[in-house]
Amino acid sequence: MSSAVHEKPGTGLGLVGRECESAAALHRVETAVRGAHQLLLVQGPAGIGKSALLRDVLDRADLGQGATVLRACCRSSTRDTPYGAVRELLAPLDLLRSAATRPSLLHSGARWAVPALAPPPDGPVEPGSSSTYAVMHGLYWLAVNIMASGPLVLAIDDAHQADQRSLHWLGYLLRRTQDMPLCVVLTTRTPVPEPVAGFAAQDDAAVLDLGPLPADAIDRLVAGALPDEPDPGFLAECRRLSGGNPLVLSQVLSRLTDFRAPARSRLVADLDVVTASVAGRLAAHPEYVTRVARAVAVLETGDLELVAALSKVPTSAVDAAVTLLRADELLTREGDRFVHELVRDGVLAGVPSGDIAHTRALAARLLADAGRTPEVVAAQLLMLPRIDARWMRNVLTAAADDAARRGDPDAGARCLAPLIDADPGDPVLRARFAALLAHGEPVIALAHLREALGLTTDPRLRAHIAVQLGSVALAVQQTPAAVAVLASALGALEAELGPDPEPGDAELLHRVRAALLLCGMDKKDTVRQVQRRVGAMAEPRGDTPAERQLLAMLAVADAMAGRPVRQAVNRARRSLVLDEADGGGWTALAAAMVLDLGGELQDAVAAIDRVIVRSRADGAAWTHCLGLSSRALTLCNAGEFAEASVDAQLALESARQESWHARSVQPAVGVAQVLVHQGEARRALELLASVTRPDLDDFLVENHYHRLARALAHAALGDVEEALDDLLWCGRSLAEAGVTNPLFVPWWSEAALLLADHGRGAEAARLVDHGEELTERWNVPRARGLVLLTRAAVCGPATAVSLLAEAVEVLDVSAARYDLHRAEHLLGLALAERDDLRGARAHLRRAVDLATRCGATDAASRSRALLVRAGGRMRLTARTRADVLTGSERRVAGLAATGASNREIAESLFVTPRTVEVHLTNAYRKLGIAGRAELALALTEPGG
Repeated sequence: MSSAVHEKPGTGLGLVGRECESAAALHRVETAVRGAHQLLLVQGPAGIGKSALLRDVLDRADLGQGATVLRACCRSSTRDTPYGAVRELLAPLDLLRSAATRPSLLHSGARWAVPALAPPPDGPVEPGSSSTYAVMHGLYWLAVNIMASGPLVLAIDDAHQADQRSLHWLGYLLRRTQDMPLCVVLTTRTPVPEPVAGFAAQDDAAVLDLGPLPADAIDRLVAGALPDEPDPGFLAECRRLSGGNPLVLSQVLSRLTDFRAPARSRLVADLDVVTASVAGRLAAHPEYVTRVARAVAVLETGDLELVAALSKVPTSAVDAAVTLLRADELLTREGDRFVHELVRDGVLAGVPSGDIAHTRALAARLLADAGRTPEVVAAQLLMLPRIDARWMRNVLTAAADDAARRGDPDAGARCLAPLIDADPGDPVLRARFAALLAHGEPVIALAHLREALGLTTDPRLRAHIAVQLGSVALAVQQTPAAVAVLASALGALEAELGPDPEPGDAELLHRVRAALLLCGMDKKDTVRQVQRRVGAMAEPRGDTPAERQLLAMLAVADAMAGRPVRQAVNRARRSLVLDEADGGGWTALAAAMVLDLGGELQDAVAAIDRVIVRSRADGAAWTHCLGLSSRALTLCNAGEFAEASVDAQLALESARQESWHARSVQPAVGVAQVLVHQGEARRALELLASVTRPDLDDFLVENHYHRLARALAHAALGDVEEALDDLLWCGRSLAEAGVTNPLFVPWWSEAALLLADHGRGAEAARLVDHGEELTERWNVPRARGLVLLTRAAVCGPATAVSLLAEAVEVLDVSAARYDLHRAEHLLGLALAERDDLRGARAHLRRAVDLATRCGATDAASRSRALLVRAGGRMRLTARTRADVLTGSERRVAGLAATGASNREIAESLFVTPRTVEVHLTNAYRKLGIAGRAELALALTEPGG
């Protein structure tokens, strides 16, 4: 199955003298078909024979049964067409139409590809856009579906003219298919543009650099094209004139073969390159042929009616002209385009730019009147020097909407850019332009949003733009400036609307307030600023999405400031009344943080679960990764390290496949915390050191989580001062930000226990006093338990036992299983020191059991050793064979045990099928089983 790659001049000529290059390319393609992932980049100047080589290799390759070959030839007029190259590649499969008559390749995760492939809907397009990632992910799974039945070869000719989104997707595909039978062949003109040049840097890429034909090959070609023996002078002139370029040589020879040898020598001296050859052949025909040729060059279509209308030549004469142009080897055999872009350029050479612009404007109007899609019409309009008619603006706006719907906001931005130039004072247009830019150029989008704010004084419009600016600022970590903008917009809007706004205006007010709190809680420097505004914000009912988002952010503000627990938890619960999509799951994740801090672990996890499930359904990888990371850290807070390990490792693996992985701090923090409690603190430090997020110290959440994890690792390695530096830094930093919640990064309890353990009781006591003061404001069982636990560590042995017994009682009703383990361990130790060995053994046995259930193997070993010293027996703990698996292996094996296929597992976890295969292979080996059929038993069977 393939789409046509149109033959270009010199197809035969370009292969003479290319035997080595052709053999090398053929080997790469056939190797890929045998199952080895391959990438081939054929590059060289225009006309050097790249297309000829591509056609020859694909025609001669032994692809065997089941192989799929998909081809596309890119043109300058479709450079801004969303997924234009991909759509041409996939056109022969007729995916959307054939789905009803045969098993669809668009099943499962590939369904996310539909927006890129479907034609624009009839009638107006609803506002909104498809997720760029979801579309690319869907196209990836579509390729995987195709490869399920055999190897896949993707051949793109003239990739330097491909649309950006198609090139991005190819890179995305190549990174995820290392062990699949995929071959990608690209031809590109030199110098190679940046997006295509990036492919050459890939590890498995091969580059074929086509240079000039050797002299002997040129001589053979010339001799074969002429009816008589060429003289040496003529051969030398052909070598000089062509420069070894097969296209130039073919154009020269096409003019000279009808002349006798003496005339050839005189003519060749007067010839320039391809342009002169094209001009000469057009001049030999009636004038109407030139007009038809120019119409085809502009339209890049062989549609007789459109060409006739543009050239003002009768349809019957157009048909005759096309026949003449084909005979002259200027048009392809199909007659719908020129044989080479240089030939097309030669047809338009010498035409004044103003005339070309006029012709393109007329072509766009004809295409629009003929019912062609906005993107086809926009391709002509984007080549005009200016947009000066309303219908043109409407077409470009519609094309921008369609590009966003297809998941290509960058192409949509290119459609709106000329409108910005034509009407720079329109704030609504500029904000719309910024929304499209935000995905690929968020910093530039911010600049346009600031300009849009300066173009209007309307409070409502400024509020809408400010909310948009806040969302973009979050993505590029520039929230302090956004806080100032949102605060100003909020003040103006409140003054405009008064105390009793209409429902629509009230919803806008809530959106601005929620955005202000969300941005203000991002970095430490603005937390106090937005906290001062919280008291003046009326309590929303929670009936609308904006009200619920505001409730969630008010709950976060309450929790950070240590306001009454009941108020914060109540607000968090009310924000979760409906299961709805909001901007990246912020409402549910914010509410989950508050519920976790309030001791409502199950409800917190349930809220995060909703985000994860929704992100899987929508193909939203960033939100999925954020959800997994949030759940991992929530479980770590409860001491559920074994479960946290599963989420954290999968989040880290998923993030590492994406371009935004450098911005994701939380997956690394989650994995690091688990590693510390599994006795691998050094690995944890190495992982944390790999985080390179700029200005990490400025952030409220990621920064302090990162510092706490690093401190725990240093403490486990005995680097006390390093650990204390990070913990005390957290204390100073949170105080500066006005964060007084004792459980949001409980640095004080970790530092107090560390200091007490090293004989620095006075310093530890001051921290315990500080923690107790904070707990008076946020009085939940875990916080009270930590105060009792740390107080016992710094007081005398006479009161330690009673304090620890109380700590055990308080923590027993909380969800903090690891903190309960520590209380039981210290109580056992205190009783042993008082020679109450029987009582010590009871508490130490429970400490061992708790640590084991937490997955804190290091702590379990310490408690077990103390139990033995107290005269206790080593009871076998309730372990399963699955305990030898890593978190990712356990999650993959668990899904496989339920009957999920490798493909289904990969889709649900946002990893590649190869990653699933590796995890399953490792699980089989560690569990000592032969395959999937034995998994269910092995995962529950007691270990040895």
